[in-house]
Amino acid sequence: MITEIERIEALEAAKKLVASLSDESESSRSEANRVQSLKTANDVIRSLERPEDGLLKFAYSPTVWMAIRSCVHLDAFKIISEKETVSAGEIASLTGADETLIRRLLRVLTSYGYVAEKGDGVYAANKWTRHMDNRLTQGMIKFIYDLALPPTAVAPELFKETGFKNPVDPEAGTFQKAFNTKMPIFPWMALPENKDHWDAANTFFEGDRGSRPSWVTWFPIKEKLLSGSIDDQAPLLVDIAGGRGHDLMEFLDQFPDETGRFVLQDQPQVLDSATTLPAKVEKRPINFFKESPVEGAKVYFMKFIIHDYADPDCFTILRNVTASMKKGYSKLVINDFILPDTGCPILSAEWDLMMMVLLSAMERTETQWKSLLSAAGLTIEGMYQAPGDGQGIIVASL
Repeated sequence: MITEIERIEALEAAKKLVASLSDESESSRSEANRVQSLKTANDVIRSLERPEDGLLKFAYSPTVWMAIRSCVHLDAFKIISEKETVSAGEIASLTGADETLIRRLLRVLTSYGYVAEKGDGVYAANKWTRHMDNRLTQGMIKFIYDLALPPTAVAPELFKETGFKNPVDPEAGTFQKAFNTKMPIFPWMALPENKDHWDAANTFFEGDRGSRPSWVTWFPIKEKLLSGSIDDQAPLLVDIAGGRGHDLMEFLDQFPDETGRFVLQDQPQVLDSATTLPAKVEKRPINFFKESPVEGAKVYFMKFIIHDYADPDCFTILRNVTASMKKGYSKLVINDFILPDTGCPILSAEWDLMMMVLLSAMERTETQWKSLLSAAGLTIEGMYQAPGDGQGIIVASL
């Protein structure tokens, strides 16, 4: 039976939710309002959910990931998405899996609404199913399930062994404990025997922003970065460790008339897989721990790079970048989370722990960013928060 306090708390949260969704103003359709409405909806759930029930359900939630990962192995999301309706028997026949196992896996996914249930053992696709069939989504599922869940499982044990020290050593963290290696995750993934992990990771990195808007759509790039004289002989933008060039391509799509040189720099095997870049993009290999990027660029762009490393490694990377920057001309643009001191959104708080278990690294607060960049010889010209709970932009110069 619901208590009077629970009823009142749920009612107040529900009123706020209805009010935000009933507002027809332009601001009500913003990303920030969408994120706030989701938080309010969760407040309604938390008010009605008993702790003993909610925690038990959360404790069993790894089975959802297991079911999703298994269905990716089976290509079940593709099978369901391509047919109007499909039975467990048909899926079993197409995949060679046991029909009873198919039913048990999909029972969890239909209960969460990730697959539509049309009858006893009959399924259809919805927006979640189709999203699970997406190439970028499957890269994320493989990367997170295969590489992040084992370190997450052993993290409490490692914390206990180390006296609950904050992990900062990329060669002696939870990833190394889980996979019995002394190698940091990126060199480990680059080994020939780990090619599938490497491919999944780079596919995930193409879409790791999710539905959140790209910085090129909301940040005043023309005003903040491209004003004043431009050296036509030097690169306009260098994307450092930019993967397959997805962020660089978004920039070019947003500013198709910008002339100048555009450079994508990453490890050779990553550049080899970047096969859809236009001819105007130069591909240059780099080891940013040992080498500086192409010199004299107007903009050096780094997305989700600094959060991969603890401060000592960040200083090495930043020293190499600043060595290429032209004083009074070049800008370093960092696209990363800027954590608030209080009221941190769920996504960025969880992302911080993901950096910890995989890389012994961290997301940083505004204060930590200022301290890091100042120590690296950089002045922050501005820190800009993305709409909703997305990644921010930090602009720095020598």
